[in-house]
Amino acid sequence: GQQAITSRYDRIASLYRLLEPLFLINPLLRRRAVRAMALRPGDQVLEMGVGSGRNLPYLLDAVGPQGAVTGVDLSPGMLAEARKVVARRGAVNVRLIESDASTVALDRDFDAILFSLSYSVIPAAGRPRALDRAWARLRPGGRLVVLDGGTARTRLRPLIAPIVRQLNKLGPGHPDVDSGDDLARLGEVVSESTLFDIYWIYTVTKPATG
Repeated sequence: GQQAITSRYDRIASLYRLLEPLFLINPLLRRRAVRAMALRPGDQVLEMGVGSGRNLPYLLDAVGPQGAVTGVDLSPGMLAEARKVVARRGAVNVRLIESDASTVALDRDFDAILFSLSYSVIPAAGRPRALDRAWARLRPGGRLVVLDGGTARTRLRPLIAPIVRQLNKLGPGHPDVDSGDDLARLGEVVSESTLFDIYWIYTVTKPATG
């Protein structure tokens, strides 16, 4: 359940930076996901599953001091790491909320929303609720971007399957969740594969009104 996932993330929070290379997660991957959001200076942005704050520098660079970043995460341990990132940066335009993504109360609208390596971690029952909650707070014309593993599609699956099995014991995600399929009910999905199709960046743009 969600509590088990949270306690697991709390345990690995301080080690997460060291574990990332095992998952082939790198700054290039994060930059590409943030680039897909098409952010402009002054934008209000939401990250669902902000974790240890590894995307915060890229999001802050994109929105600038006039913009603002809201991060939601259920793990107190991960949020403690994210606060260190904010403190090192000296950023005053970051708000961190300890909450479940599927039930979080959001009091403002956002120009873009990111789920980075977090969507497939949400328990199945909560995923549609988390998506709907985010979508409802996305401004018309804004982009919702999901960066997630796509091991089910990779050409290297026969080679990496044993590695992925081991990684899944360390990480709490569900590698066979197809985020793109879930997003398709919101609108047209633009898919971009990266790292031999191991990771995918999915983008849905909310229709502009009028």
